Amino acid sequence: MFKIEIDNDIRIIRYTHDGLISRQELGLAWGEILKLNEFSHLKFNLLSDYRNADFDFSVNETDVIWEFLESIKHILKGKRESVITDKPFTTAISMLFEKELYLKIGFNVKIFSTEKEALRWLSA
Repeated sequence: MFKIEIDNDIRIIRYTHDGLISRQELGLAWGEILKLNEFSHLKFNLLSDYRNADFDFSVNETDVIWEFLESIKHILKGKRESVITDKPFTTAISMLFEKELYLKIGFNVKIFSTEKEALRWLSA
């Protein structure tokens, strides 16, 4: 289950996910995020909170995610995403995207263990 909220004061989209996250559910969440004018057109950044979640797919199944993110690079270029995670596997999957997304499409993703640091980086 996921929840998406808009924080107009600090210009971020807060995306929180609980439980197991399948690739399909991740795709549904991103579909909802992309419908938001604040994200797609107003340059709001993204705070993804996976502290109560686990990815339910393997490293070998991330190709579809890469293809999707590359298909929306015109929206992601120049944006930032803070990922908050506290589980080793979720952190490892997130790390696969951290450096490469910036190099390939200019989407700056950083992983954090606390909301305070994640928000600080988004605000910098």
